[in-house]
Amino acid sequence: MLIRISALAAAVLVLLALRPTPGRLYAFHTPSNNIGCMADDEGGRWELRCDISEKDWSGGSAGPECDLDDGDSVGMLATGRTYWVCHGDTVLGQGRALAYGESWRAGPFTCASTRAGLTCRNRAQHGFFLSRASHRVF
Repeated sequence: MLIRISALAAAVLVLLALRPTPGRLYAFHTPSNNIGCMADDEGGRWELRCDISEKDWSGGSAGPECDLDDGDSVGMLATGRTYWVCHGDTVLGQGRALAYGESWRAGPFTCASTRAGLTCRNRAQHGFFLSRASHRVF
C-alpha cells in the first residue's frame, strides 16, 4: 500500500520534528508554604530555583545590576555553586507539599524537607539550606 503525503503535510511534519522540545517542570513547596522550589530541564540544561516568603534574615544579592527582587530566591545548575536570583516572579505555592522527613529528586537535584528547614544539593554537592530563621549556601 502506498501512502501519499501532500507537500503541506510533509512540511508540517518537518517543522514539528525540528521544533525544540519544551523542558519539563518539577515543583514542590514545604508544608508551611513558606518555601517553594521549581526545577526544569530546558534544553537539557538543568536549573533549580527556590523562593522563601517569610524570613528573619537578610539574603545575599543578585548584584547591583538587579533592579527587581533579590535576597529571597536562590538558584543552582546541575554542578555549579548556589547563586542569588534576580526575579520579578515567584515559584512559591507550586507543585505538591513535600512533607517533613521526605526527600524530593529531579534530575541532578535532591532536596530534603525537615521541620528545621529545607536543604537542597546538586550532583556536585553544592547547595543551600533555607528556613525562616537562617540560611546557608555551600
